Amino acid sequence: MKNDILDLGCGKNKVKNSIGMDKIELEGVDVIHNLLSIPYPFKEQSFKVIYLRHVIEHFKIEDINIILLECYRILSLNGKLIITVPHAFSVAAYTDITHKTFFTFNSGKFFDYEHPMSYYYKKYNMNYKLVEIDCKVCWFDWKSRILQRLDAFLSKIARYILLNAIKNTKKPSLADRIVKKKSYQFVEIKWFYKKKLVV
Repeated sequence: MKNDILDLGCGKNKVKNSIGMDKIELEGVDVIHNLLSIPYPFKEQSFKVIYLRHVIEHFKIEDINIILLECYRILSLNGKLIITVPHAFSVAAYTDITHKTFFTFNSGKFFDYEHPMSYYYKKYNMNYKLVEIDCKVCWFDWKSRILQRLDAFLSKIARYILLNAIKNTKKPSLADRIVKKKSYQFVEIKWFYKKKLVV
């Protein structure tokens, strides 16, 4: 069976049934290759799904564009690109000192070819369509098992509130303002893109 799922920058926690690529030889890494070394050792349109899980925040925007362009080359038409990043207003975003770029929910819209500000990306000859925004929440950094259960309950409510705020087209920044006000320990943004032809 053809393996058509690629996990870029997978580290030790590779997506199940995927090909894992990382620049360091770790358990589970199938291909050792630097994300900024272009081209990647794959043919055009090799994958139906590509994951970038907590990867692009470790790069400057110029390098992110290089990575996204190479993903576009090896992703099949109508294939999915799934990106996760920490929300800029959550505590965890600044805990890791290797983070170079910070994002809000609406930041992902700039990679959408049809977004009004996407003229920044048209020169890169790639067409991604943002089809969904999701999130995951950890409200508190509690270690006690009992408190962790309480946190899981509260975080589930917080996620429900954020997802509804994301869908509020009349207040596009509402979800971001909620994250900023609540000071959550960790909010993971998850963007789902679909590859389209460049027109």
